[in-house]
Amino acid sequence: MSPILCPRCNAHVLEEETHCGQCGQPRPDIGEPPEAWLGRTIAGKYTITSILGVGGMGMVFEAERGLVGDKVALKVLFPRFLSSELQRGLFRDEAIASARLSHPNVVTVFDAELSDEMGFIAMELLEGRTFRLVLRDEAPLEPARLIDMGLSICEGLNAAHQARIVHRDLKPDNIYLEQRPDGSERIKLVDFGVAAMLDAEEADRAKPLLGTLRYMAPEQCVGEPVDGRTDLYALGVILYEAATRRRATGRTLEEIICDEVVPIEAALPEGRSLPLSLSALIMDMVAKAPHERPADAEEVIARLKQARAELDGETQVMTLIPPMVHGLRPASPPSRLTPTLLGLGAALCLMAALAWGLWGG
Repeated sequence: MSPILCPRCNAHVLEEETHCGQCGQPRPDIGEPPEAWLGRTIAGKYTITSILGVGGMGMVFEAERGLVGDKVALKVLFPRFLSSELQRGLFRDEAIASARLSHPNVVTVFDAELSDEMGFIAMELLEGRTFRLVLRDEAPLEPARLIDMGLSICEGLNAAHQARIVHRDLKPDNIYLEQRPDGSERIKLVDFGVAAMLDAEEADRAKPLLGTLRYMAPEQCVGEPVDGRTDLYALGVILYEAATRRRATGRTLEEIICDEVVPIEAALPEGRSLPLSLSALIMDMVAKAPHERPADAEEVIARLKQARAELDGETQVMTLIPPMVHGLRPASPPSRLTPTLLGLGAALCLMAALAWGLWGG
């Protein structure tokens, strides 16, 4: 039988297989084609007008809201997955995770439904391009653009982590650059289809080997517990690739888990450079052990701002957060007692000189 490509990792999947053997993604639906859905009205209010995309779990359409008359993106679960507890659970978690979040850098969800007959999520319709296209067309990115985009992505991640949500599948395809009316672009995180909610029971959060291997953290690859640092690893890989136009990791589980990442300075194209604080941050983010990475998204945001200050020559800002060399912690700052001790020493010397003058007189 002829293989088809997995929509998540592009590995070959045979027709008799129900899931991708590399990343666990369900095989694309081979039943009713997406074109058959055109013109249908879902839940009595969303009329499907065009096809935006087809993935492993479902289809994404452009639809018109009957009462309001505006356009939305409508994600519909493949009907054959309505009987699968795993797929229903993933779809439910995506709806809940997306609905919990309200942030300029996260896609907005308006409505969702999951029944025995239908599963859909209605969200804002974005005009623009994915970060995958940015990497294809523009990488390696200039440091200023790299930092600014990293900040926007991390702001969205921080909102998710504050809501106790780990994305688990952060990758260039799930980072969208929305084209705004004034011509500017705004980062939007999309597709929380394999998100983990940290306030759920451990059994409910068990989703081993779900994600995209190239951007999966080592702990995620082996089914260990995940937290916000798992997303920060994925962001580090993305920033590494955006800066170098080279893969940060190997292509197999063993390579991702065991092989150290080539220092980013050695991977940069000839003639390219990065602020030292940015290089150190990216290397810290792709550390194999979670405890060696930045503690949370807020730390990454602070260090990205430090890197931007370094790039702009604002040294007075740079001194607020000492740059970190990968694998080493910055030296402790000078003690606040130092000026006091120096002043006391000077005073004692002056008193001794006066006493000597008086004795000699």
